[in-house]
Amino acid sequence: MNRITAIASIVAVVVIAVLAALLAFAKADLSNAESDNRVLKSDNALQGQVIATQAFNVNRFNQVAQLAASANAVVAGDAEKTIIEYREILRREKTCDLPVPADIARGLLEYAYRLRASAMHADSGQPDTADVSAVATGGITYCQAVLWIRPLLSTIEQGNNNFAGIRDIERQRQQQKSPPKRANGEIFRLSDRFKH
Repeated sequence: MNRITAIASIVAVVVIAVLAALLAFAKADLSNAESDNRVLKSDNALQGQVIATQAFNVNRFNQVAQLAASANAVVAGDAEKTIIEYREILRREKTCDLPVPADIARGLLEYAYRLRASAMHADSGQPDTADVSAVATGGITYCQAVLWIRPLLSTIEQGNNNFAGIRDIERQRQQQKSPPKRANGEIFRLSDRFKH
């Protein structure tokens, strides 16, 4: 019996040792899984912050664009109303049909066509020269020149409204806090989630 007890105790010690080793490995795996889980939760929280910030920015940009568009609609409406008033006034003007000197008219028309060509060309730095040469040979009257002024000023005002919106967005973006960081200080980027 002594021998059976010795074998049983050795088997028991071996079984206990094996179980202890398995328990140690399981505990290490559990610790690694918990660590990975914490990292994933942290990354998910940071990813949520990034998505929330992006959604907020898109919403803010849309609001600024909507404000600029509504301001531009008011400007365009006012310009149209003013042009109608100008036409009524100029219709009674006796000197309305007098031509602007040819050199001035040609210069204004060439400049207007050049601006139009550069705005419509894919590369605004290089206007389409074919459109520039299509300057009308006819002159421009003083009344036509007067009627150009208000639309040009309203276009400038609309551009200024758009630029003011862009400046506002950029100012808000500069005031916005820095990108989210991980616990170890690294900057979190949404693309980091998909590198694995």
